[in-house]
Amino acid sequence: MAIKRTELGARIGRSAELPQVVARPASVGNRARIIEASLDLINQHGAHAVSTNHIAAHLSISPGNLYYHFANREEIIRAIFPQAAEAVHATLPVSRDRQVTAADIGHYHLTGIETLWRFRFFFRDLDELSARDPLLAESFGELQRWLIGQFNVLFERLIEQGQMRRPDFAEDLPRLATNAFILWTNWIRYLTSARTKFDIRHGDIADGALHGFLSFAPYLEPCFAEDVRQFFDASARERSKADVVKVRGARPQSRPSRKRSDN
Repeated sequence: MAIKRTELGARIGRSAELPQVVARPASVGNRARIIEASLDLINQHGAHAVSTNHIAAHLSISPGNLYYHFANREEIIRAIFPQAAEAVHATLPVSRDRQVTAADIGHYHLTGIETLWRFRFFFRDLDELSARDPLLAESFGELQRWLIGQFNVLFERLIEQGQMRRPDFAEDLPRLATNAFILWTNWIRYLTSARTKFDIRHGDIADGALHGFLSFAPYLEPCFAEDVRQFFDASARERSKADVVKVRGARPQSRPSRKRSDN
């Protein structure tokens, strides 16, 4: 299914990109560093705890250098949002050109939750961010509606293929899509609130994907549902001893040298 940018999404994207147009070419590197460092710091400490001064100090640049690119923290977050939106769009591209397979279902959920982890502050601090920036709130709302719509498209495709039964009440299908979305997008928030020392591993990602899948699994053809479940089980076994999921921009932990494959 082709991805279509909304007008509001385009507006917030243009707003985030505006400083790049007026900045000198030699300064573009600092702008990218500011965005990267901000994502790292806000992910780790929360939006409420990170100011522009914190970001400038983290990068060892002057506040004036930062303000040359961004007027405030909200503008930085607006610059991050298009990256998050594009990453989310890429996780659930339900195709109408071929059949949806059990591996597709597993892949959608696993990559989706990994994407949520990469931009987790949006989902963890959504209430605060929305209160401070109504434009960001509207844009996030559009992303939410798109995701729920994609779950609806996915379910309709599975029904067409004979791998899912339609609920007895027609209005329950969009409810299933909403439930799947709620579980999918709140898994990281659940983990962060449930643990005093946060340490997420690939097994946690697979477990979150499985929870989302189980919200509609009873409506699937049993053999197809079993194939999806085996995909999750195989993924969990494959990475059960994996290191903490690598957070973009985070300082690597000190560990004995060994070979590993990144996600």
